[in-house]
Amino acid sequence: MKSKFTYLSGLIALAAVCLHAQPTNGPVYWSPTQPDCSTLNENPVAITSGGKTIGYSCYVSGAFQWLAAGGGWGTTIRVSAPASAPIGVNYSFYDTGGANQNLDTTINNVASSLNATNQVSFALAADQPAEVELLGAAHNGPAYGTAANGSVYSVFYCPDANTCANVLPQLLYSELPTNPWMLSVPLAFDQFVWTQWSAVGINGPGQFAALVIYNEDLVANTYKITIFDTNGTQVGSATTPSIPAGQNLGNGTYGQGGTYGVLLSQLVPNLPQGVFKVLVDGGTHYSAVVVLQFNGPSASSLQVAYDSAPPVGAGTVAAARRMSLRASRVEAMPKEVFSPAPR
Repeated sequence: MKSKFTYLSGLIALAAVCLHAQPTNGPVYWSPTQPDCSTLNENPVAITSGGKTIGYSCYVSGAFQWLAAGGGWGTTIRVSAPASAPIGVNYSFYDTGGANQNLDTTINNVASSLNATNQVSFALAADQPAEVELLGAAHNGPAYGTAANGSVYSVFYCPDANTCANVLPQLLYSELPTNPWMLSVPLAFDQFVWTQWSAVGINGPGQFAALVIYNEDLVANTYKITIFDTNGTQVGSATTPSIPAGQNLGNGTYGQGGTYGVLLSQLVPNLPQGVFKVLVDGGTHYSAVVVLQFNGPSASSLQVAYDSAPPVGAGTVAAARRMSLRASRVEAMPKEVFSPAPR
């Protein structure tokens, strides 16, 4: 498995500024001096051109826990640079086991940007938006009759911490023309993962929920799923298959973790009718969770909350827990400068 932070090819040349005599004509998403990235719980990363350091960027990173591209499904990722400064964008694609996955992609629907790759990188000017479309597995094109599933690891580079703090990408699912809806899910930032999660769904005729669990830890893990009815009574439970962990690649870098998606009714067949709570318990291991609700011709991503493990026996209560910041799973490493996004 390759590191999420492998060196990228591509140079941009210099326009108004000269740093180490390396001219550029693209968005400058770095600072000539090391910025203070401490509010992001990170250290700045060196940005290089032609093997020479031209500046430094703060960065934020995280995973979109599930992608579905092909077989009638479409996945797109949208992001824009904040008004404060340009940003650099890097998306890496993985299968459900955490291995690299080559997908056919386009950027901003520009035909010349069509590429079969496991990694997409570009730079955006301040206020510039971009959309990356995942068409399907490269070996399934051009019809893409079978859906490719997995996850997307994302890194955003900025000249200062405040700009990075305001980068809010979203991933969208669609199943046109079969269904008219579009589902949007946020990025699970590395610094905000947790061990237990919950959501409130509904079950009934034409109503069902889907669950995605992405392993954010360095240990393969199973997850206990517990269902509570409108009385707060536990009415069902199940355990997921083991989900692969991210591999330690050395030098402070880690590979992608595995991800698992399932219809909740397939995992817990005795779901109660009506409103229910689903609790995902990873024990002491970190994860990120998505819950999607389908109601006839409509669909929505549900709010997922930090939660606690259920009581362990009669007379006990669950301890209240708070989300804790966790350092990113990766160490800042030099990155070759990105080319501008195609328009």
